[in-house]
Amino acid sequence: MTENSFDLRHLLNYTRRKTMGFSEYVDVLIDNPDQHFYTSSMLIAEAVKHFGYKVAIRSGEPVISYNIFSDIFSNGVNAVYGQDISIRKLVNVIDSISKESGPNRGIVLLGPPASGKTNIIDLITMAVEEYSKAECFKLYSFYYHFVDSDNPDKVVEVRSSFTHNPVLLFTTILHQVNGITRPRQELLEHINSKRAAEDKLNIPTYYQNASLDKRNLDIIESLLTNPRNKGKSLFEIFEEYIRVEEIEFSNAQALGISNIDSMNKLETHVKATAMRDESIRIVNQHVSANLLQRYEGALVAANRGILHIHDSFADGTQESYRPLLMLLGSGRISLESSQTSVDTVVVITTNLEDMDKFDHELTATKLLDRIEKIPVNYLLDATSEVEILKRDMSIIKEKYDVDPNLFKIASYFSVMTRLLPPSRSQFPDTWSSEKKAFYLGLSPEQKMFIYASQPTDPIATIRSLPFWHPFRNQASKLGLDLYDEEELRRVLSVSDEAPTLETCGVFTSEEVNLIDDSFKRELRMEYELEEGRLGISIRQLQNIMRNTISNSDGRAILVGAFLNELSKVVDEGSSLHHWLKASKDYKRRATKIEARHIGIDEYVQGEGDFGDFKNLVKVVKSVYNLRIENEIITATVDRDPAQTEADLRKYIQSALLAQAVENRAFSHIMVPRYAYVDPVTGDKVEKPDVKFMETIENILCPGDDRDAFRKECSQAYFEFTDSGKLKIETGKNLMSSSKDTFLRCFEKEYNNLLSHRITDGNMDGTLLSKAFFHKRYNPEDYLKLEPETRTFTETVLHNMTKRYGYSNKIALETIVLALRDKIVDLTQVLN
Repeated sequence: MTENSFDLRHLLNYTRRKTMGFSEYVDVLIDNPDQHFYTSSMLIAEAVKHFGYKVAIRSGEPVISYNIFSDIFSNGVNAVYGQDISIRKLVNVIDSISKESGPNRGIVLLGPPASGKTNIIDLITMAVEEYSKAECFKLYSFYYHFVDSDNPDKVVEVRSSFTHNPVLLFTTILHQVNGITRPRQELLEHINSKRAAEDKLNIPTYYQNASLDKRNLDIIESLLTNPRNKGKSLFEIFEEYIRVEEIEFSNAQALGISNIDSMNKLETHVKATAMRDESIRIVNQHVSANLLQRYEGALVAANRGILHIHDSFADGTQESYRPLLMLLGSGRISLESSQTSVDTVVVITTNLEDMDKFDHELTATKLLDRIEKIPVNYLLDATSEVEILKRDMSIIKEKYDVDPNLFKIASYFSVMTRLLPPSRSQFPDTWSSEKKAFYLGLSPEQKMFIYASQPTDPIATIRSLPFWHPFRNQASKLGLDLYDEEELRRVLSVSDEAPTLETCGVFTSEEVNLIDDSFKRELRMEYELEEGRLGISIRQLQNIMRNTISNSDGRAILVGAFLNELSKVVDEGSSLHHWLKASKDYKRRATKIEARHIGIDEYVQGEGDFGDFKNLVKVVKSVYNLRIENEIITATVDRDPAQTEADLRKYIQSALLAQAVENRAFSHIMVPRYAYVDPVTGDKVEKPDVKFMETIENILCPGDDRDAFRKECSQAYFEFTDSGKLKIETGKNLMSSSKDTFLRCFEKEYNNLLSHRITDGNMDGTLLSKAFFHKRYNPEDYLKLEPETRTFTETVLHNMTKRYGYSNKIALETIVLALRDKIVDLTQVLN
């Protein structure tokens, strides 16, 4: 190897795993039995948890988000986003199966096409395969070791296609000279006799009763009757002929993991083991080579692991699913007029139409009684759908100049097509009439943003859970301390892409105050099993985006072009686009949605309602206009976000201090409580900075009663603190704290400050607007403008690119669009 060459040898530095004799294995088993009695469900549940987790807040409720579903195996290529609630149900069912004494239940993942069902199972099988290779866990099986009598160096190894656990070599019943014995039961009792009473091993029912398949039993019987083995005990036979080896599961080799696309492939077949004449000669010295036939089929390959049946009910007939019916009924499969125990977790993925058809077949009843359905519908969380689009459409970002809002707006529309209108009749007793009315009157865009929004205070959400909530038990099993704030923050998963309710522009401040965790949970639970079955799929959405690219200028992909393509698709109707048929199936309110405004756009009663796909295109365009209005204003005023936050913290702290000073009776107690150290001067401040407060109030409450505004802010602080929404770091005040929820609570005031600009009086909004039009359409005229105007123009464009990820070209296109359609008025912004 040369000095600069790459040594590839370490990449393939694999050697066959350890093998051992039967007696050595028995010693290992007795010394460390915990690793030897895993059932398939136990193995799968542990594999999922082994690779770690995060905690996500979905609709006001914490859920465990296991790392494997972000596809840690293939750099996220097959990642599943936003399906944590369905995955939680799946993992819970698998976990519970391991605690049952009867045969395993089948699991059906049920949902529309492209909802992520197959990806969920594929990632679980990948986790199981990788976990089986981990040093912290060992899987054992056995094979036969036939030695040539004439030449001991020649050996033939024959493996069972079942990869049985060697524990099954201990038969359940054995006829001996002194009568009937139960070797496996005695072994298990011996293992437990060496353990303390409180540490007795819980042996799964499978390992107490399971037996080897007919071929293995025939081989062992033949070895016992072979004259050359006369007088040898069964243990001695095993010691001579059995080798125990560590095994690994494999998707590619169908070892412990089996994936099929039809129930017709459940049949098991017998096939002769291919051997050379020399090997047959050696085997015939010990047993008849005719016994060395293999069983082949998905049920055999999946033994000890997982069997995944894709779209299983599409061609399901009574005969095709009979093997599965037997497995789920008895834990056994039929082989050559005999039965063999199989330990397999069966997961079926199917779409709604095929499942509905199967439900109505009279012959399906027995199987339906033995399966558990778990819905996996289209995403209702637009933030998660953005992640899918980013991944699946990443190639277009490499080839085209893509509007940074494209994926968000596409996701907003797709989720709104899937939502059902709130219509519940019963509410929690603590809800006010105002809250109930607001719930029932939600518009599609409001419901979409509630599902997509960031949690206000995830720590408070977790800690406020009732003692009986399942998440507490789940966290306990994972060793997560819900009272350790540092540990909680370490595992919390909050997307930076998720909008906040305060800033999305479709709620009033009064409405935001009504949306607490209880509100979110009730909203999600109303249609927990149904919502998300209708509407556009992610695949259809991507098709529309691809058509947008085809119809573009070949360089830039703008939100406007996508919305135009979307309108065209809706106009073409359901004869060309099947998902549009769903609009007829939506449940309607007793009354139409009320008239409303979204930004500058006005909607009459019933317009843009749930299922009104045509006008939902208009709604998502209005939401887009709100978004770019906010972006352009912030880019134009050019305020530093960090300094703005510091200013607001100082104002609220000063307002609290001012109120403490006014309270003469308790000022000696209250003033020290709200005094602070100025971060710039380092001086301790015990009196409110009145001039500074007035400067802030000129922006936040111009012309209003300033004293009343200060008291209102102070009162809001106390209410947020008492309700748990505002949590300041222990031992700190607003000025010294950083990891808290301050900005969430005072988001409106923060945005008002961030959007304010004190100009030098030389910049005219009309002139600035013309500058953008000149730069876009008349570059020569743009160059004739005053340097100050061009500098200001370039600064705004720079802020758009720096803060929001625009290219310079699309930033200019977006600003010109907003000015032309009167979405933003720069004169008003600058004044």
